[in-house]
Amino acid sequence: MWENAKFLQAITKNFVAVLALGLCLVVAPSAETANKSGYRLNEVQSAHVSRITSYLNRISTLQARFIQTNPDGKTWEGTLSIKRPGNFRFEYDPPVPHTLISNGFWFIHVDRELKESNFLPLGQTPASFLLEKRVSFDKNVKVIGFRQNAGLIHLKIMNMESPDIGHVTLTFNERPLALQQWRMQDAQNKNTLITLQNTRIGIRLNPELFKFVEPEQEDQDQ
Repeated sequence: MWENAKFLQAITKNFVAVLALGLCLVVAPSAETANKSGYRLNEVQSAHVSRITSYLNRISTLQARFIQTNPDGKTWEGTLSIKRPGNFRFEYDPPVPHTLISNGFWFIHVDRELKESNFLPLGQTPASFLLEKRVSFDKNVKVIGFRQNAGLIHLKIMNMESPDIGHVTLTFNERPLALQQWRMQDAQNKNTLITLQNTRIGIRLNPELFKFVEPEQEDQDQ
């Protein structure tokens, strides 16, 4: 039980932030406005961020395979499904027994091995405001770094109200513009990398993906 609680805490502080920061709508800050962090986008960078914003704003649904590289070097794979606003599902492939679900109201961690589930109000997680229809960098999410090289754009962002969750660096293919991966660095400088593969945008997703089913009931249904 204690190990399960520790996993949930880590997921809530780090992994949900990674997911939400990487895939929800953002509104670019103006080039005239400096972030509280002291970082200021120049005109060229601001234009790229605006282009990224337009790309993200067109995403209503997304599904992709992912590879998660953990701080210890181990890799987990699975399928990510998102239906905005408010809904996502991270389904890890066996033998990893975890599923993460947001249904617009709750953040739910399901441990299929222990047949346990843990609920947190979505409003108490970093995903709460990031899974809304619109999120603004003018509020508590800020751009703290920008780098462009080898056909890639790296955008570093941080929740300034919760700096203890670390920061996220989003990596986009420049042409055609597409989100490729994101890297979460926590307060202990430990990195978690999510790489997307076979990404599909704007597809029809089964609403059942975002409904919570008790693990025991799920076994019975199968």
